[in-house]
Amino acid sequence: MSARDLRVGLIGLGNMGLAMAINLQKHRAANGLSPISINNRTISKCAQVEELGAVARDTPGSVAANSDVVFLSLVNDAAVKDIVTQLLDSLKDDSSTERLLIADTTTVHPSTTQWVLEEISRRQSEYTRPVSFAQTPVWGAPPAAKAAMLVFVTSGEAEGVLGEIAVPAFARVAISCGTDQIKAARYKILGNFMIASVIESLGEAMAVAEEAGIGRELYFEFIKEVFPVPPVMGYALKMVADNGEASKTQVGFNVPGGMKDVGYAIDVAREAGMRLPIAELAYEHLQWVKDNGGEKWDWSSLAYALRKEHQK
Repeated sequence: MSARDLRVGLIGLGNMGLAMAINLQKHRAANGLSPISINNRTISKCAQVEELGAVARDTPGSVAANSDVVFLSLVNDAAVKDIVTQLLDSLKDDSSTERLLIADTTTVHPSTTQWVLEEISRRQSEYTRPVSFAQTPVWGAPPAAKAAMLVFVTSGEAEGVLGEIAVPAFARVAISCGTDQIKAARYKILGNFMIASVIESLGEAMAVAEEAGIGRELYFEFIKEVFPVPPVMGYALKMVADNGEASKTQVGFNVPGGMKDVGYAIDVAREAGMRLPIAELAYEHLQWVKDNGGEKWDWSSLAYALRKEHQK
């Protein structure tokens, strides 16, 4: 079956999931494809996508019953385990023999990916419908998601089909990790570590530039001319703002989320017999922000932590 013939669902309408669902539905409607099925813990969040033609379902199981591919866009590992469990439970009453592919775009620890694979294998005998899983993380902040400019990572046996569904509907490119879902989880985590290391380096440089009499604004001119790429520019602009205020109000990825991903990167390195010293330092600075009232701030606020640390 081609990607065009597949019924698609999406569970989880947070900042990323909502943008992905909107773009998926718009793309499918414009190309004469079936509407997507959607579900969210707060069902009222489905309204914006319903207006475009999507079908809101009461439960994750109902999404699965009406889909061949179900994308997950969830907040953390616990939510992924909960939704996967609900999906598998629902299959006991599903007499279909058409394969269900669960594609998780959430950033999770590799052990969670392993748990999902083992759980699907363990429970496959409970139902007649075959189930496959793919770890398919995405890179890009909410503005990139809204613009359908995400970087989509594929894995698993049906990675080609997943890439066709995602690009150009909600992503600009698909990068293949082959059939290895654990590799895809590690790949995403180390990609996020790279972003965290950029934020840490920017924060340190901005703090020193301020104290050395250069100033954040002048240092930003160097960033603009030498590193004119969206992630670097975006975080640098927030750091230029006075007293870290932009990091408090322009939240793309919050401090607890940053700590989770940086912590996972430290774990991946440890499992490989290595260390990520920059990640360890970034984690300490994010912890400081969280402990000092910044739990809801953007993770670029670690630059604010560096300036405050100097002022002690």
